[in-house]
Amino acid sequence: MAERYREMKIFEKEIAERGFRYVGQPLPNREAEMKAAGEIRYIDDLRMPGMLHAKILFSPHAHARIVSIDTSKAEALDGVRAVVTWKDAPRIIFNSAMRFYMDTSPFDMPKTEYIFDDTVRFVGDRVAAVAADDEFIAAQAIKLIDVEYEILPSVIRLEDAIQPDAVQANPYGVDGSNICGGRVAYGSHDEDEVLRAVEEAEYSFDDTFHTSRVHHGYMEPVTHIAHYTRDGKLTIWTSGQNVFCFRDVIATSLGMKQSRVRVIKTVCGGAFGGKLEVMHEPVVALLSMKTLRPVKIRLTRQENFMASRTRHEGILRIRTGVDKNGTIVAQHVESALNTGAYAGSGPNTVGAQSGKTFILYGAQKMFYSGASYYTNTPLAGAMRGYGCPQIMVTRETHTENIARALGYDPAEFRRMNVVKPHHKNCMGNDMHNARIVDCIDRGVELFDWKRRRARAEDGNDGAQAIVHGIGMDVAVHGNGWYPVYQDITTITLRMNNDGTATLLTGTHDLGTGAKTVLSQIAAEILTIPPGEIEIIEADTDVTPLDLGAQASRTTYIGGNATIMAARNLRGQLIKEAASMLKVPKDRLELEECFVVDREEPDTRVSFEDVVGSAQDGSAGNPQRELIATETFESLDSIDSYVAVFCEVEVNRQSGEVKVIDLLSVHNSGKVINPATYEGQVHGGMHMGLGYALSEEMLIDSESGKVSNPTFKKYHMFRASEMPKIHVETVEDPEEAGPFGAKSIGECATDGIAGAVVNAVSHALGGVKLDRIPLTPEYIKEVAAGNKS
Repeated sequence: MAERYREMKIFEKEIAERGFRYVGQPLPNREAEMKAAGEIRYIDDLRMPGMLHAKILFSPHAHARIVSIDTSKAEALDGVRAVVTWKDAPRIIFNSAMRFYMDTSPFDMPKTEYIFDDTVRFVGDRVAAVAADDEFIAAQAIKLIDVEYEILPSVIRLEDAIQPDAVQANPYGVDGSNICGGRVAYGSHDEDEVLRAVEEAEYSFDDTFHTSRVHHGYMEPVTHIAHYTRDGKLTIWTSGQNVFCFRDVIATSLGMKQSRVRVIKTVCGGAFGGKLEVMHEPVVALLSMKTLRPVKIRLTRQENFMASRTRHEGILRIRTGVDKNGTIVAQHVESALNTGAYAGSGPNTVGAQSGKTFILYGAQKMFYSGASYYTNTPLAGAMRGYGCPQIMVTRETHTENIARALGYDPAEFRRMNVVKPHHKNCMGNDMHNARIVDCIDRGVELFDWKRRRARAEDGNDGAQAIVHGIGMDVAVHGNGWYPVYQDITTITLRMNNDGTATLLTGTHDLGTGAKTVLSQIAAEILTIPPGEIEIIEADTDVTPLDLGAQASRTTYIGGNATIMAARNLRGQLIKEAASMLKVPKDRLELEECFVVDREEPDTRVSFEDVVGSAQDGSAGNPQRELIATETFESLDSIDSYVAVFCEVEVNRQSGEVKVIDLLSVHNSGKVINPATYEGQVHGGMHMGLGYALSEEMLIDSESGKVSNPTFKKYHMFRASEMPKIHVETVEDPEEAGPFGAKSIGECATDGIAGAVVNAVSHALGGVKLDRIPLTPEYIKEVAAGNKS
């Protein structure tokens, strides 16, 4: 693999030296025109003969045992075709976030879920489901199901769940506690040694920060279709992010062989991590198995809030030691995340968060200790950043506090302490081409950092209602799962008879432009226009294996695999053409769908003729299809960096915060497609602003009910509330990336909240802020001096 990898990188450099045709071009998203015209078909647009519609009865209680359940009235309703409860479901325990059939995570991923159970553990847990001729009948039938519950003790708040004597939300908590899957604890040195280094440093700092539970807010509600046929084949259509994982989990939950389960990804109307884990697919599968008809379920918006996935709420504490020169010498991070009623991806999110501890700042003594905790609340799961936004806002507000206390300019203090290119971090890992210093320097220049900051300070005399603040932060995100999981993807490229090509991939395009980017990469090598390369994505019976749209891995992992497959196919085209033209292979190159003799450019043959020759054997070679399948195996961990700069206006009387200007400077290597890249950053900024200022799922601490389960009550940023936004790149190629590219999707969100919080703190005279969102009520308290 190492030798093939080296050869591939040499080949990439040769392509780059020739000059790019398609890489670096701002091509529109392949699906943009059809989406704009309303012609693309989402999963809810799919209609099948005899299709039934499902509804789920969700628990009204935070924790209860089902004493009895009577479905006879629902079954008797005209138009109802099937009802299922825990009595009808296989008694097979599973984890809805498992990545592989044989899980290889170093973090314990407990199996805690059943399709239906006789105990419900949050308001929104599944009790029963109905399949009927239409949604209205199904909804009526749900109301006719009689359930007797025995109410059990519950724990709703994370602050309560972490206590040693807390009510146990789930029986699988470690040693009778609410800890899910065990504690993640490791670092460069022993924990006591790191804490001692913090305490013995010239300056020691200690801060705790609380981050909120938020929802993904995707436009397309969670929707699934299942069809079980008489031959024992189950097909699932879902707008999910990881069809191979889904196949494994669904097959496990139903006791089926993987070969009998097919999962097809449909066009996705937004996901942001929220559709990475199996949700209600096994339910519609059960209903289809009972009726032998296709069954669809579409959650209402309120059901999406309580019965899908959320970002993990967090309480994080950071202790840092700094020497007399302003160098961070030691840092200890302690994290508690709220995973909700079942394990899901809780331990993995903690593990992912722990990894971010060691790759942004250069302290040589660092330790991370964290765990996810069960509560009787909706499940938390993957969300853009996957544990990173929580630690970034915590550490970056903490870093701001340190810089302020020691009298350093915040930008300069970070510049002194962040990792440098090929720096060896405290764990001994090479940071590769980490250009975070370049991002800081570029941002300081473009944002006019020092002048604007001084101007804001001069203008805030303490008497005004309206004050201004300037803040910044830095953040990091990875490119794939390595070394936590084996991180591979396989790409198949096939030449068609007319000289076009088809690319088959397990990678998922969630509206991010992934298919556009992969087509540009393949086109660059094959010299076929990107629009003439068809992309077939994410179908477990058709496409090769992939780990799904997660961990900011698509461009890095999928792009490298695409280069390998395209290079292989290029070699086949040249080999066949050499036989046809009677020219040595090393004299031939590809040029705009022709194989051309470099020394005699008029000597050439079209791809169409090359494919025909390969198929009929007319050039003397064995008859064959021109097709290449290659697997890229990630063997290293590379990271993307960002520096974010922000100006805010704060009304101290009303508590309102208005973001005026926002600059995001990214180190993401070579940008394959500037248009889709900038779109990702804009979307990430929007999500980060909501996280900082307005978004929070409010859960009643007594009943466990979500009290704001609608977009009217759950405040995402509106277009009219968005500030001026600017995107800048430090486009220094990363050797390991495809044509030097690195990821952008999650890093675009990771750094926004910290910059906003720091700007608000600056506006309020340097007061410490210890939670998000920065609601008007909280800001009024802080401004009045009631919080510190």
